Amino acid sequence: MGGAFIDCNQLFCQLSEYSKQEVCGLTIFNLTARQDLQQAFDMISQMISPPMEKGTPDLAEPIVLRGAMKTRDDLGLSVSLIKGEDGVSKCFCVTLVKNPASPFDTSKPAPVSFESVKRQPDAVASGEKNDPESLHSAPAFTSG
Repeated sequence: MGGAFIDCNQLFCQLSEYSKQEVCGLTIFNLTARQDLQQAFDMISQMISPPMEKGTPDLAEPIVLRGAMKTRDDLGLSVSLIKGEDGVSKCFCVTLVKNPASPFDTSKPAPVSFESVKRQPDAVASGEKNDPESLHSAPAFTSG
């Protein structure tokens, strides 16, 4: 619940340019753009806080933040809270999305998938190969 990553898929590693071991040594806040950090702290704190009054709705919508990847400025994070059957917060699911214009962008986040990697002109220009057998069309995600 502190935002530390515990697992990620191969596409998340490829897109973020971090190995699985590196990702598992980071937190959501390490991959959040510096200008969004205060907003990230505030929104995630609000997300995991129990409602003040009975009948107050939980913050169930994903939080979308601009990302801070090694060399890519087009990737953001969609952070969703995962609760157990008992309604208790268990962990977060973090999905790579196209970077929002700002932390106040209300448009629906677009998950990044293998197809978006396949069409990356930088990857083609640099000679990187995308192996369709090892990557799926599912979004790049991790949990923490």
